[in-house]
Amino acid sequence: MDIKEFETIILAELKKVVETILEKNVEPKISAKSRAGAEISSLLEEQFVAETANHECLKKSVASPAGATKHPWDAMTYFCIKGHEEVIWIDFKAVKVSSADSNPDIGTPDKIIDLIYSGFFYLAYIFVYYEETESGLKFVKNADNEFVKIYFLKDISSTFRRNPKNQLQVNISAKPVERTREDFINILFEKIEESHKRQIQISTKVLEQIAKGDIKIKLIEINKQSEEKINKL
Repeated sequence: MDIKEFETIILAELKKVVETILEKNVEPKISAKSRAGAEISSLLEEQFVAETANHECLKKSVASPAGATKHPWDAMTYFCIKGHEEVIWIDFKAVKVSSADSNPDIGTPDKIIDLIYSGFFYLAYIFVYYEETESGLKFVKNADNEFVKIYFLKDISSTFRRNPKNQLQVNISAKPVERTREDFINILFEKIEESHKRQIQISTKVLEQIAKGDIKIKLIEINKQSEEKINKL
């Protein structure tokens, strides 16, 4: 079995499980207000574990600890085939269809580096889509007529970037691209390097302004004038 076939089977099995979950929970009892994304993720985590309890190849599934917002995965499972066990980290993303052009944080690059260090590779992003209803929300299809969009981080659109908070970002609607695992490692470090160079340029510019002293001198003068007004009261 080559790597491409291996990855295709994993994604297909994950997608089938999540589609089954959505079919059983078309209109979950969740408000479409501020914490909808977190509540949907909790629902998917719990149901994923339940749906894979007796799955043919997705084994030993677990959900992230309750309240662990910084946990590296929402759910974890083992893809088991021909005597091989592959750890799969899952990151659920609930997207309100009216916000399908946003650029959310999708996690720190450190977690995928840690996963690769451990001898595994696959972090799967699973996107589900919803819209607000009078009684809460319901799951709907995206612009590509699919209830579930799924891809590995390794196949993320080349438009992704690392921001100064050390978070990877990508547009929700950006199309994934197939690449090898080694190609992903290369582009990941290119993006990390580009990000740090941008930060250095920004910091260098700020330091140059500080060295001139103009802003500090002006602020001190403005502050003195303000203090004098108060002292005259």
